[in-house]
Parts: sequence; structure tokens; C-alpha cells
Amino acid sequence: MSTPNVKEAAQPVLDDFRHAMRRVAGGVALVTTADGEGNRYGIAMTAFMSLSFEPPSLVMAVNRTASIHAPLLCIGAFCVNVLAADQEALCRDFAARPSRDRFGVGEWLADSGGIPYLRGAQANIFCTLDSHQPSGSHDVIVGLASAVFNHDEIKPLIFVDGRYGAMA
Repeated sequence: MSTPNVKEAAQPVLDDFRHAMRRVAGGVALVTTADGEGNRYGIAMTAFMSLSFEPPSLVMAVNRTASIHAPLLCIGAFCVNVLAADQEALCRDFAARPSRDRFGVGEWLADSGGIPYLRGAQANIFCTLDSHQPSGSHDVIVGLASAVFNHDEIKPLIFVDGRYGAMA
């Protein structure tokens, strides 16, 4: 499948762009979903942000080769588990495991639809798929928030320049 209007960047621009993006700090989340057979899918990411308050929605970018991509689009429901600063090791372990073993780390619960969510996350944002649009190697996915759990203390895990950290 080809993506319209995508031009290959010249190598110097691509290298400079990568270096520039390393300077952008982002919150870290584990995005999760599950199919009707109980198979769970998840990915660690920083490519998400709020989109609108009316309706409450967020946008995220998911690589089309990621194991969660096809199930997420098919199922149409997912959870963005925003990680706390003390969950760095959990995030590293989750991301390093094969897809089928990722939920062996952390304490996972499930909502009434079977979507897994992480106990103790900074926030759990449950979404239904509103739309998706291809862009380069990724799909830009818009989710409408259907439920949200917030942890009392605000101390998010942050990723910048290839390293994890917390706000000082």
C-alpha cells in the first residue's frame, strides 16, 4: 500500500530531523487493546497528545508494522496508560518482551470490554476509535475518550534524548 504525498527526505535533513526530535520531551504511555478471544496487544510510545476537549479526544501515531496496529483498528477500542516516573523499569521490561509476553509484567486489570489497563498508572484513558489516517510509515489515530482514571499524584515518566526521566 503506498501513501500519497509522502516524499523521501534527503539524508542530511533526515539526520537533522532525528536530532531535533530527540530534544522534544514526551510523556510515556503503554497503549493496550484486546480482541474477543482474550488476546492482548500493547506498545510503549511517546507519540500521543490531547486533541480536543469537545469532544474529549486524543491523537497518537502507531507504526503500521507494530503488533498492535491491526487489532487496534479491528477492535476499535484501546487504553492509553500514561506512566508514572516510578514505572520506568516496567516500561523497559514491557517494551523488551515479545508481544505475547508483555502483560507478564505489571498489574493488569480489564474493563468491561476486556481492554487491559495498568493499575497504578498516572492515568488510564479508555478510547474508542474515531478515525485513522495514513502518514508515512504510521497511522495517525484519533480516539474519543469514553472513560478516564486519574492517579492523585502527578509525577509522569518522561522520555527525551533516548533517556527516561521525571520532572524536577
